[in-house]
Amino acid sequence: MHRFYGLTAVFFLMVMGEKIFAQQLQLPPATKKVVRCYTTEVVNEYRKKHPNAETDAQFETWLSKKKQERKAQRGLVTNYTIPIIFHVISQTRTIGSGDNLTASMISEQLLQLNKDFANLSNSRYPVASNTGIQFVLAKNDTLGNTLIEPGIQRVNSTVEKWTDYTGAAWRTGYIDSIVKPGSVWPANKYFNVWIIPNITNQTANSVLLGYSTFPATSTLTGLNNSETNATAGVVVMTSTIGSVFSPYACGASYGLGKTLTHESGHFFGLRHIWGDANCGDDFCDDTPIHASSNSGVPSHPKSNSCGTPNEMFENYMDYTDDIVLNTFTSNQVDRMQTVMVYSPRRLSLASSSAGSVVVTATNQLSFINCTGLLRVPETGVNTTYPRYRDVDLTLNVEDMASGPAIVTVTTSGTAINNLHYQLMTPTLTFAAGDNFKDVKIRVFDNAEIDGDKTIMVGFNISSGTGVSSGSTAQSVTVTITDDDYQHYGSNTIPLLNEGFGTSGGNLPSGWQTSGFIVSQNNFTVGINGGAGITGQSLYITNNQITKPLNYLNSAASDAVGITPKISTAGYINPVLSFTYLCNGETNASVPVDYGQLIYSYDLISFNYLTDATGNKYNYQGVTAATNSGNIVLPKALQDTSFYILFRWINDNNSIGTNPPFLIDDVKVTATPYPIETTVSSSYSYDVRSGSAASNFKSTNNKAIVFIKNASSNLTDVTAQITQAGNGTAVLTTTGGAYLRTQKVFQVSPSIANKVSTYQASFYFTETELATWGANKLTLKILKVKDGVSLASTLTPGNSELITPTIFEDIASGYITYTGNFTGFSQFVLVSPSTTLPVTLTNFSAKPTQKNIQLSWNTELEINNRGFIVDRSLDGSNFKQIGWINGNGTTSLNLSYGYTDRFVQPGIVYYYRIRQVDINDRQAYSVVRNARIGKSDGIVLTVTPNPAKDFVNLFISGTTNKASVELINATGQKILQKNNVNAFDGIYQLPLKGSVKGTYHVVVYLPEGIYSTKIIVE
Repeated sequence: MHRFYGLTAVFFLMVMGEKIFAQQLQLPPATKKVVRCYTTEVVNEYRKKHPNAETDAQFETWLSKKKQERKAQRGLVTNYTIPIIFHVISQTRTIGSGDNLTASMISEQLLQLNKDFANLSNSRYPVASNTGIQFVLAKNDTLGNTLIEPGIQRVNSTVEKWTDYTGAAWRTGYIDSIVKPGSVWPANKYFNVWIIPNITNQTANSVLLGYSTFPATSTLTGLNNSETNATAGVVVMTSTIGSVFSPYACGASYGLGKTLTHESGHFFGLRHIWGDANCGDDFCDDTPIHASSNSGVPSHPKSNSCGTPNEMFENYMDYTDDIVLNTFTSNQVDRMQTVMVYSPRRLSLASSSAGSVVVTATNQLSFINCTGLLRVPETGVNTTYPRYRDVDLTLNVEDMASGPAIVTVTTSGTAINNLHYQLMTPTLTFAAGDNFKDVKIRVFDNAEIDGDKTIMVGFNISSGTGVSSGSTAQSVTVTITDDDYQHYGSNTIPLLNEGFGTSGGNLPSGWQTSGFIVSQNNFTVGINGGAGITGQSLYITNNQITKPLNYLNSAASDAVGITPKISTAGYINPVLSFTYLCNGETNASVPVDYGQLIYSYDLISFNYLTDATGNKYNYQGVTAATNSGNIVLPKALQDTSFYILFRWINDNNSIGTNPPFLIDDVKVTATPYPIETTVSSSYSYDVRSGSAASNFKSTNNKAIVFIKNASSNLTDVTAQITQAGNGTAVLTTTGGAYLRTQKVFQVSPSIANKVSTYQASFYFTETELATWGANKLTLKILKVKDGVSLASTLTPGNSELITPTIFEDIASGYITYTGNFTGFSQFVLVSPSTTLPVTLTNFSAKPTQKNIQLSWNTELEINNRGFIVDRSLDGSNFKQIGWINGNGTTSLNLSYGYTDRFVQPGIVYYYRIRQVDINDRQAYSVVRNARIGKSDGIVLTVTPNPAKDFVNLFISGTTNKASVELINATGQKILQKNNVNAFDGIYQLPLKGSVKGTYHVVVYLPEGIYSTKIIVE
């Protein structure tokens, strides 16, 4: 008989048939649809069979009258203590194995139930109220004997011969007619709670988390509302038992213990908050009207078609995930208190003689994410700079803080605080009575291709004894998944293509076979696939030696074949396809021996693959080789890495038809990200200096520009396409009229930066450049200053021509143009014949050991008189330091250079070239900077040498003023100058009147005396 344990199973990883380890794994329910609560349906099914049963209207009329009577008598909330008995239904006698839950898990559930009923689960609503109802574990059994495990009856379903465990679940009808009557304890003394592994409805097409009986107005036959002494109580699925402090299955959607709270609400007279009708009535004035049930984790405000501006989806009587639920309202408490007074079986519970054992909790702390693993996408959720998303972790106290305490949150890992993330709550202050605190981490979105980063979040108790450290879930590892690495183009790319070969019988590299339970039926690679299958395939066999395509239908199995880890980083729209055949068995049209698809990021937690409507991919009744078709994988499998698992499940009822699950020709394909071709903008990001690569995409997630090797940090940078199109436009320069691309880029930081250097690659589609023909691979980049219209006449003063490096990916359908630039501006591709009057290229400033070498080239000169060399210490205020003659008009490629010998070590100098034509019109180059390294001492530089009327003196390696003397060959002092500043520039020492000969220039500094020889002509 097949089953797996609610949301968990024991997973055995097999390598070549050898079991190497086992661990707990999280699995979703195996049936088709999860139903949060089935109370209303069970009641309605009863009414169909019992026409005289009490109606909702009759109950509400009775309850309304009783509420008035109660208020007239006292109206206050009365405290009730109710003994509870948990009937743990399991097929195993080993406590802690499978569904046979430990007493500690039962205690955690009771603690959560009491917190919820005492309004201690952190509701934000002023109408949230304490119900006055608390629960204790029953001390005595039905004969008055003291229970070895208070509040727990363990029932082995095999011993009881309960056989309706069909399709891996118990049907509600069987539970109510066989299980409950066979295990119930007196309903007037015990609050009966049945914990059952898997629950399904009568058609077995849904998995049910729980249901409850509804209070009756009388115990007289024919007037009850489906509740009898044999059925009164609550049924919940095993996987819902837990607490916020200690979740079942590491806090899956329904693992925090709130299902029992919800069903107990029904048990004490509450209706669903939407009244089980569109905009229905739950008969509580302080709960807003809901259009219908909510699920998942909604966000406020949530309006609806009923006219309600904001729904109360935190109410326990809604269907949202456990992490959301925290509220019973005052009117709901009024209903429950009234039921406790006037409903016969409820009132008797408060005076039960079953005895009580109070479960106490500690002040220990733990994180709610008990897996310790949390994946968070880097992608920001806000559209303003800087983009970010907030991640909230909850640090819970098992009970509540017993006094004050200060907790310091710690972080470590590969992510850098204040760069990749910011810890918003570094200190948490607990006061007596607090039972949780939120830890907020702000994850910043960047454009850098820097890979996934991890944040290991822990805590230390800095002071106080109000809280203490727990033994589990003391840290959480948050993985920030990078969203910036992307491939571009439009053609589908194969990421996995496996046909399993033709011989050998071995698993292909990276593939694994496993089992959620140990069985004779397991996956293998073999040649017995039959008609329609060529060579080997992967299939279920009951004999790993002979490898027939057969399974033993009397041996329950849950086996998986696992692909290698598939990376979709940089791709979108991943698609799976494969060839398969799979027969098996159905029961009442529900598959019980069948194939299935699941996926996992880490082989620890698992998810079902579903189609667009949420239906799982189940395979059964297919005996001939069939193609699965293209299965579109969910967005959760885009830009990440994951495994696909082919799963085979069969029960052990000796019914089922071969062949079992076979797969072949497994393919996973994906599409590169597209190139942006419309007028659009990226979000704003920072660009860090160094080799970090930043990938700027439009808000449509399409490629614009790729930037790297920035020389300085830049903030709030935006990349845009300001004009778009597939054609050409006319561009006019002082050298003539030329063609340009219609597509124009602009890259701009929020604060203008004229001196930072960087490399940029601009993306084009083949279509955008088709009109250029073969010339597309010879186009140049024209960099145009911001604010300059492309319709104006462009000059060397506002434009710069760059010869780019061009990369064409014909298969993917795009071309990039890459160049090195200084400052930010507009960018456009232009015809290779485009010229400016003087086209400066490759202007550079490079330091040597003692000076800085400037070099530049021209591709074209028109009436060029020459070049002024300017220098600056701040990049803004320039002074002329040199002149280089030009070559008039020429189309030759010419090289120029200038050596700046008057530079101090350790100082950054900025340079620019001013081109001057014969009419004294000037055009400026880009700005370059350079710095020579640290000097070993004082260095004197004198030029020219030989000299005539003067000599230029420069002193490097000091910033002190000097005394300078000119000494002739006979040792006579000819000239003396005091307080000479020769370090901030050249100092001109006069020589006029000096006779020809050899002299010494002697410099007196605090560091010492230095001299050099010169010749005077």
